[in-house]
Amino acid sequence: MASSLPDSNQRRERAAIAAQACETCRSRKSKCDEQRPKCGLCQRLNVECKYREPQPTKKDKTIVFILDGINRLENKIDIIGRHVTPSLFDQSIISPTNQPSSSTSNIISPSSSDVFPSLRRINSARIPLEVSRGYRNLTTPHKVLLWPAISMEMSAKRVGGLNDLQSILETGTPWILRQELIKHPEILPCDRLLESKPALKMGYSDSAAKVIFPELTTDVMRKYTRCYFSTFNNVFPILDQDNFYANILQVVASQGFGDGDFPSIIAFLVFALGSVAEEGCYGIPIKIHSGIRGGSAERPPGLELFNEARRRLGFVMTQCNVENIQCLLLASIYYEACARHPDFWRCTTNAATALQVLLRCEQIEWNSPRGFAIKRVFWTCNMIENWYHIDLDLPRTGICDHEDTVPLPSDSVMISPEQQHNLMHFSAMISLRRLITRIHSTIFEATNYTAETSDEYGGPPIPVINELVRQLDSWRALLPTALQWSDDDRFAHPNAPNLYLPPASSPLFALTQESLRGESSQSAILYILTAQLRSRYYYARFIIYRPFIFKALHYPDHMSSEDRQLAARCLQSALLWPIAMYPCKDRKRLVPMLFAWTQNFLGMLLILRMITVSECMDSIASQYLDETEIKDTVMLLLSWMKDVKEVDGIADWSWPILQSLYSEVPGINDP
Repeated sequence: MASSLPDSNQRRERAAIAAQACETCRSRKSKCDEQRPKCGLCQRLNVECKYREPQPTKKDKTIVFILDGINRLENKIDIIGRHVTPSLFDQSIISPTNQPSSSTSNIISPSSSDVFPSLRRINSARIPLEVSRGYRNLTTPHKVLLWPAISMEMSAKRVGGLNDLQSILETGTPWILRQELIKHPEILPCDRLLESKPALKMGYSDSAAKVIFPELTTDVMRKYTRCYFSTFNNVFPILDQDNFYANILQVVASQGFGDGDFPSIIAFLVFALGSVAEEGCYGIPIKIHSGIRGGSAERPPGLELFNEARRRLGFVMTQCNVENIQCLLLASIYYEACARHPDFWRCTTNAATALQVLLRCEQIEWNSPRGFAIKRVFWTCNMIENWYHIDLDLPRTGICDHEDTVPLPSDSVMISPEQQHNLMHFSAMISLRRLITRIHSTIFEATNYTAETSDEYGGPPIPVINELVRQLDSWRALLPTALQWSDDDRFAHPNAPNLYLPPASSPLFALTQESLRGESSQSAILYILTAQLRSRYYYARFIIYRPFIFKALHYPDHMSSEDRQLAARCLQSALLWPIAMYPCKDRKRLVPMLFAWTQNFLGMLLILRMITVSECMDSIASQYLDETEIKDTVMLLLSWMKDVKEVDGIADWSWPILQSLYSEVPGINDP
């Protein structure tokens, strides 16, 4: 075998030479010296010297194939780019002169008084084709504001904020973010710190340059630690509980707190979140009947503990190790508990960027304690970043590119059944997030944006919808038994009798606090995890069927019987989400991704309002929906928006709009 290699190389070399010989040498079967522009033989014969183009080798063909693939991918990216940030309507629709107009009527149509019907209900006449043609069925929640039928109803009601639709139309997500920046123009107050004393003077050894805090006794630190690990860490499992007790809590309790060491920073962040968890469950509401408990809108619980962490983070902020990533994620969770959404996002993206450096530069043993820690922070970063991308169109750092190389989170040692149950929730949320991403992209790709007639509303084909529903139902059917539920028992306790013993005939979620039994320490996080999982499932189903709501509002004459059923399923999927019910609505500081729920509730309230406006929607609701459930849902969502407007920018902006649209609701104008 070895002796044949030189011969093989010589044959390949001769083949290459032969492939480059001129036509004259080929015809005479003589060796060509390949000189240009004429070889030696052609010079001697004084004839024209012609060379054939060399045929591509197998290696060359592979490169060509790869380049063709890249070109196809670039073309797809270009197409997506043109669809992601288009104008919702043609510019000619905004104003007859193609110039932006401050007239609210021109946002919808330049002319025709028939566009704004004087009747309460929109009749079956079509929305003008030129209006609907510019529509892009993007799935971010605030795009519902720009649906022509909804914009028309807002104009007919002369609601406040209608002038802002032009800004939303032109800028999209940046306008939404601007509302959050306006709501919180300043950083969290930094004037509240703990009183400290040098650790050496208190009798601690090996504690040079370290301090202790008389308020932080061992009992207080342990209390906050228990509160954190029984709540926030079960939603986002950033830290290993045993490792924290052994290597962080024990260190700071025995040696004090330093300025540039990670154990001190992580400990302060855990204590701050523990304080939020305690006050967020049992603290005084920031205003009467509010579900935001503890502290105030600008001074949240645990602020002095968080400030001690903030003043130390600057010393380590550029590190790209697991500990720094943990610090950034813990800080981001605290910011979200305070409804500081841009700060939440910034901390998460910083963590994701550092994590990508770590993943690219280090060899990781995934079954080691360090590997387990990296898996935890990776999937936490990835999930948060993707929710922001789905719900706000914010850019991703690229951390999702590592999904196929980073194993799912697990633990290196045996954990308790309760911890295992919570980890199953986290894994289920990871898989559901992936499916929701696929749903968004599939609906986007299947939507025809070039429909030329009113018969072609451009929505995704029904077979595509059915396939997405099949995948979503398969996801639910394949959940572990302890996480499964049916639509009829979506308010019930999970089927985990070995972990939780629910009171007889007592639901886990209810419309009123009085309908629930006493809350145990175990159920404090159970309802958050369960509500998040079930509500996100109904969110996914709502998104799948939502194109048929658009069709019902804008093409009512072309709604088939099947279209009506699918639109009804969308409305059913929007009713009574557990995350908006008690006890979650009374513990909003503990609700993960608070901004996402608020964004979606605004869109749902606008759609539910159209039941009273559109004849087609009204007939669908009358045929397929429970009127009481619709009313209860509206009351729950209005209550949510009224509450979070104290801390959330988009809720604060949209509240006057909702007050105008739902003016008949009792108490809507109460302070």
